[in-house]
Amino acid sequence: MACILCATDSFSEIGEKRGFTIVKCTNCGFVYTTPLPREEELIKATQKKASNFKPHVSLSRKIRYHFFASRIKRLFSQHDRIRLLEIGCNQGNFLSAIKSDKKFVATGIDLNSAALQYARSQGLHVLEGTLESHNFSSKSFDVVVALHVIEHLHDPIRTMTEINRLLSEGGMLITIVPCVTHIKARLAGIKWKYFGPPSHLWYFSPKTFALLLEKTGFAPVYSSCFYN
Repeated sequence: MACILCATDSFSEIGEKRGFTIVKCTNCGFVYTTPLPREEELIKATQKKASNFKPHVSLSRKIRYHFFASRIKRLFSQHDRIRLLEIGCNQGNFLSAIKSDKKFVATGIDLNSAALQYARSQGLHVLEGTLESHNFSSKSFDVVVALHVIEHLHDPIRTMTEINRLLSEGGMLITIVPCVTHIKARLAGIKWKYFGPPSHLWYFSPKTFALLLEKTGFAPVYSSCFYN
């Protein structure tokens, strides 16, 4: 399979996992899974996993959500009203943390119907489905948040392009993905915990994520490989 970032059909193999091969593009250095599972298979696997949903979040993760929300609140402290969309909101932990600031009008979207039912019970506004399955108007949101989502997508270029369309003038995408050049990833090799197809399909470095941003019409403002 050719690289989705530079279209080069030349790669070196990193290793095999669960019947898939993890490869690295010899041109741009992007690391990805081949062969790519069908999108229907990915959605079905996600929904099957969702059937075992139980509402729970560890204390450490809860602290991370609140820390992340507090940073976003500071970013927009001078704004009166912020329309925010979280893709992959699950049970709504981040949405709960951000909605304590009333200026944020927050919406979440996810495939996990059980998690969404719990989120609604917490008073959150959430929708079921993929981003593309909802016909949001252009410039509907000022901020889109995607925490550990993009590495799971069947077609990240399609979804990122759609996110760009949904953002208002000067709007911002805030995202976290595993960093394949982090020291833990380099030391672990194919045993790195985020090499996990078919759930994880794409493995970004700061350089290759910048290529994805450029390809889909974004300009990077800030990036850091502080977490593996």
